Order: sequence, then C-alpha cells, then structure tokens
Amino acid sequence: MNKEVNVETFKTLFDQDVRRYKRNDVAIEAKIRILGVDKKKLDEGTAHVKNVSLKGAFLADFKLGKNSFPAKPFLIELKMSGKTYQGINAICRPVRFGKADDFGIGVEFDELWVETK
Repeated sequence: MNKEVNVETFKTLFDQDVRRYKRNDVAIEAKIRILGVDKKKLDEGTAHVKNVSLKGAFLADFKLGKNSFPAKPFLIELKMSGKTYQGINAICRPVRFGKADDFGIGVEFDELWVETK
C-alpha cells in the first residue's frame, strides 16, 4: 500500500530537530589544544563554542599556532571560559567538519570534567 506525500510535507519531516541531545546556542571563548590520538600536544590556540549539548559541541573561529589541522586522526582538548561554562573541560573527537564559508568542527565529548578552585 503506497501513500503519496507531497514535496512540502516531505520537507517538513526533516525540518525537525531529531537529535538525541538538545543543542543550546552559545557564544563561548575556549582555549584548545590539538592532540594526537596518543594525547600528545600537536598545537594550541583558541576557538569559539557555537553550540553545546550533553554529548558534544560545535567549534568555530579557530586560531592555531600552526594555522592548520593534522591530516591524520586527532583529538581536541577544550577548556571553556565565561561565567556559565568556566572550568568545564573536555577531550573531544571530531565527528563533522563544516563547509569552507562557515568552517567549524562538530565534536563529541570523550571525556568531560569540571575544574574547581
């Protein structure tokens, strides 16, 4: 039994956010370190966290010492700043790379911890 669906109805099925964890739009400065999979530092710099969820984040506006990312698998150590996220740190695994005009990296948290004073 086939039931036809018009194009506009079909499009709305994909407009919904069906992510497992809700993303919160934020504007957070962060210090980052690019790590090899062995967790040895390859580079360091800063980035902006554009959104965050319980499972990951989207990072953009990178400023790195070497101005490039490794051509091999790597991790990102993230240290968030700001009033709300100060002290939240993570080891992240890149899972998605954005487009050239709006470049960013979607990351998944492998480790997450909070530094307290």
